[in-house]
Amino acid sequence: MDVCYPVFGDRVIGAIVEVSGECSIGMKVGDEFELGIHQCGDFCGYFYHNIFQWINLLQFDGTFPLFPDKDVMVWECPNSKNRVKVQLRREKR
Repeated sequence: MDVCYPVFGDRVIGAIVEVSGECSIGMKVGDEFELGIHQCGDFCGYFYHNIFQWINLLQFDGTFPLFPDKDVMVWECPNSKNRVKVQLRREKR
Protein backbone atom coordinates (compact mmCIF):
# COMPACT_ATOMS: atom_id res chain seq x y z
CA MET A 1 0.00 0.00 0.00
CA ASP A 2 1.36 3.42 -0.93
CA VAL A 3 0.90 5.99 1.80
CA CYS A 4 0.45 9.65 0.90
CA TYR A 5 0.55 12.11 3.77
CA PRO A 6 -1.28 15.41 3.23
CA VAL A 7 0.99 18.47 3.13
CA PHE A 8 -0.21 21.27 5.38
CA GLY A 9 1.30 23.32 8.16
CA ASP A 10 5.01 23.38 8.90
CA ARG A 11 7.36 20.39 8.92
CA VAL A 12 8.28 19.02 12.34
CA ILE A 13 11.55 17.13 12.62
CA GLY A 14 12.25 14.99 15.67
CA ALA A 15 15.99 14.51 16.29
CA ILE A 16 17.27 12.19 19.01
CA VAL A 17 19.74 14.28 21.06
CA GLU A 18 20.42 12.07 24.08
CA VAL A 19 19.96 8.47 25.21
CA SER A 20 20.42 7.28 28.80
CA GLY A 21 20.33 3.52 28.94
CA GLU A 22 19.17 1.63 25.88
CA CYS A 23 16.10 2.62 23.88
CA SER A 24 13.70 -0.33 23.69
CA ILE A 25 13.23 0.15 19.91
CA GLY A 26 16.84 1.09 19.18
CA MET A 27 16.64 4.85 18.58
CA LYS A 28 20.09 6.43 18.74
CA VAL A 29 21.54 9.94 19.00
CA GLY A 30 21.46 11.52 15.55
CA ASP A 31 18.35 9.66 14.31
CA GLU A 32 15.82 12.02 12.71
CA PHE A 33 12.14 11.55 11.93
CA GLU A 34 9.61 13.72 10.12
CA LEU A 35 6.62 13.90 12.44
CA GLY A 36 3.15 15.35 12.05
CA ILE A 37 -0.43 14.85 13.13
CA HIS A 38 -0.80 12.17 10.44
CA GLN A 39 2.78 10.97 10.35
CA CYS A 40 4.78 9.14 13.00
CA GLY A 41 6.82 6.86 10.71
CA ASP A 42 9.30 4.66 12.57
CA PHE A 43 9.21 6.83 15.70
CA CYS A 44 8.28 5.09 18.98
CA GLY A 45 4.49 5.02 19.43
CA TYR A 46 4.77 5.25 23.24
CA PHE A 47 6.88 8.42 23.00
CA TYR A 48 4.81 9.82 20.09
CA HIS A 49 1.65 9.53 22.19
CA ASN A 50 3.22 11.77 24.86
CA ILE A 51 4.46 14.48 22.47
CA PHE A 52 1.59 14.49 19.96
CA GLN A 53 0.12 17.76 21.26
CA TRP A 54 3.52 19.50 20.92
CA ILE A 55 3.93 18.20 17.36
CA ASN A 56 0.46 19.59 16.61
CA LEU A 57 1.39 22.95 18.16
CA LEU A 58 4.59 23.25 16.11
CA GLN A 59 2.99 22.04 12.87
CA PHE A 60 0.29 24.71 13.05
CA ASP A 61 2.43 27.70 14.07
CA GLY A 62 1.64 27.65 17.78
CA THR A 63 3.98 28.77 20.54
CA PHE A 64 4.59 27.81 24.15
CA PRO A 65 6.06 30.54 26.39
CA LEU A 66 8.28 28.29 28.53
CA PHE A 67 10.66 27.55 25.65
CA PRO A 68 13.13 30.31 24.71
CA ASP A 69 13.07 29.38 21.00
CA LYS A 70 9.52 29.18 19.61
CA ASP A 71 10.65 26.72 16.92
CA VAL A 72 12.54 24.19 19.09
CA MET A 73 11.48 22.03 22.05
CA VAL A 74 13.19 19.14 23.84
CA TRP A 75 11.16 16.37 25.45
CA GLU A 76 12.09 13.25 27.38
CA CYS A 77 10.72 9.75 26.81
CA PRO A 78 8.19 8.48 29.37
CA ASN A 79 10.26 5.28 29.85
CA SER A 80 11.92 6.10 33.18
CA LYS A 81 14.53 3.32 32.89
CA ASN A 82 15.82 4.18 29.42
CA ARG A 83 15.49 7.92 28.86
CA VAL A 84 15.61 9.21 25.31
CA LYS A 85 15.48 12.95 24.59
CA VAL A 86 14.04 14.25 21.34
CA GLN A 87 14.38 17.75 19.96
CA LEU A 88 11.30 18.84 18.04
CA ARG A 89 12.21 21.42 15.43
CA ARG A 90 9.74 23.40 13.31
CA GLU A 91 10.77 24.04 9.70
CA LYS A 92 8.68 26.57 7.80
CA ARG A 93 7.38 25.36 4.42
